[in-house]
Amino acid sequence: MKYRAVLPILGFDDIDTFLLEPIDDIFYRLKNTEGETPVFTLIQPAVLRNDYTFELPAGVEEKLELEKEEDALVLNVMIVDTPLENSHINFIAPLVFNTKKGLMGQVVLDSVKYPHYGLAESLKKFVVEKEEKK
Repeated sequence: MKYRAVLPILGFDDIDTFLLEPIDDIFYRLKNTEGETPVFTLIQPAVLRNDYTFELPAGVEEKLELEKEEDALVLNVMIVDTPLENSHINFIAPLVFNTKKGLMGQVVLDSVKYPHYGLAESLKKFVVEKEEKK
């Protein structure tokens, strides 16, 4: 689905339309509709951690025109590495999508309020935790 960025992705302020494509049940690809780059790999945070909740900063719901929580899709940027376990996820600046209205944006969470969400958390950490819980 095509999305208009009403809150820009940091460092990509001049790009305002993206195409979000599911790769599978966990991963997504976010592509610039106006050029070949950037292309982001995104991941659903719920598959890695069950503690990933936050309140949207003031004005964000309004900008994204979110009326109901179920209209929101939250994904995180993943820096893919080889092997996959060496990849890193940005939990402090999620991408929030309004699936009903085709609007999206990157939200930078307050690191004081959410100190347990990092900028580049290792995927390996979550894979090991899940293995230990089995």
